[in-house]
This record gives sequence, structure tokens and C-alpha cells, in this order.
Amino acid sequence: RGCGHSDLGDHDEFTPDSLVADVKSVVDSHPLLQKKRFVLVGHSMGGRVAMCYAAKHPEDISALVIEDMDIRRREVNSNFIPNFNEAKALSFERLHPNLDSVKNAFGEIGYPSDMVGKWVIEGRVYEHGSEGQYWSDVHPAFRALCYRRIFDSNSGVTCWNTIAQHFSNSNAVKVYLLVAGIGTVCEQESINDMVECMPSTISVKTYPTGYHSLHGSVMEEFLCDLQEIIEDANSPHPQGKL
Repeated sequence: RGCGHSDLGDHDEFTPDSLVADVKSVVDSHPLLQKKRFVLVGHSMGGRVAMCYAAKHPEDISALVIEDMDIRRREVNSNFIPNFNEAKALSFERLHPNLDSVKNAFGEIGYPSDMVGKWVIEGRVYEHGSEGQYWSDVHPAFRALCYRRIFDSNSGVTCWNTIAQHFSNSNAVKVYLLVAGIGTVCEQESINDMVECMPSTISVKTYPTGYHSLHGSVMEEFLCDLQEIIEDANSPHPQGKL
């Protein structure tokens, strides 16, 4: 919820459980996923959601892949945007009359102009309809709520410990932590804690030239590894190694 064209919904209902329920509703309604185990991949904040999903629905998972996210608590004031205006972020409107309007709205929240410009180039902020309006797939309210409800909590540690209980004694489910070599958000101490919870189940790989979005910055290597993970998960005796 709150990404792409999906509605963010009631801010009070933005919780780890509600995000897990969103994913579960897709799984249960999709003909390719119903009653089948699958490889679950989560990037950044989506990595936290993937952890929560695996903790709650381990029976659905054939392998868990976390892309550049650890389990440590991140306080609201650790948001990397300086002077982030949470009130304006929560009231952000995603449809604007023109490009200057959406740029100004991001600026009032605290986003630097070069970051917004990059989103325009990437197509994450774009012209919408025939009247020159602009739509933003980037939703500052989503980011604000992620910090307040997901990151600034112990959900990462709690879910990871639950996952360890589910998977540590299982030879059928492997866990992968893929870490960016440049500008990673993962702290080494937190990575060590993640490995300590399930040393025989988890594999950790660092991509020396990869940035936070590994699927974009080192796409070919990332996709090759993901294909290997999928094939391994479908094998009778998964090895869980890259």
C-alpha cells in the first residue's frame, strides 16, 4: 500500500501486520502462488516486510532473500533526509497540476532537488493524463510511516528470531542476505546478529560494486544469483550457497 498507484489507506492502519496481510491477499488470490511455496524477495523496507511475512507464514516460503536490509532498530530521527518535515510528508498529495508543483512539494518536505530530478529521469514522477498533471509514485507519507511504524520498532529482531525458530532446523528452506558494497544500509554488527541466529541456514553475499538497489546497480549478477537461488529452492536437497 502507498506505492505506485495503490492507496496508502488509513495512517493508523499502517502496521507490519497490515503490510503482511496485503502480501498474503495477493498470494492467496494469485493462481500461480496459491497452495505453492515460493521464493520471497524483499528489498530495503520491503526486506523488513518480507521478514515479517516469513515469520507469520513460514509454510509459504521455499527460500527467503533479503536485499540490503538488516534487523536493527532505526529511530525516526535517523531518517537520512535532513530537516525532514513529517507533517508535510503525511499530508503529501501525489497528483499535482504541473511538475513545478510536485517539485515544490518535495522541497517543502526536505527532499533535495537533485533527488527529485533523478526520480523524474527514472520515471517515478511523471506526466499523468492529458491535462499536464504530474503523478508521483514516490510517496513521502509512506516513507514517514515506514520509519515510525516499521523501522523505529523491534519488529526486525523479533521477526528474525521467529524465522530462525522456523527455519534453523530445516534443510528445505534457505535464507540469503545480499549486501551492497557501496553505501549499504546494513551495519556489520546487525549482519553478525542475523548470522548468529541461524548460521547453518543463512548465506551472506556482498556485491563490491553494488549500491543499495542491487537489482538495478548490479542487475546481471543479481539476476543470475536469484536464478540460482530459485533453482536451488526447487531441488530435493537445497544447499543454500551462492
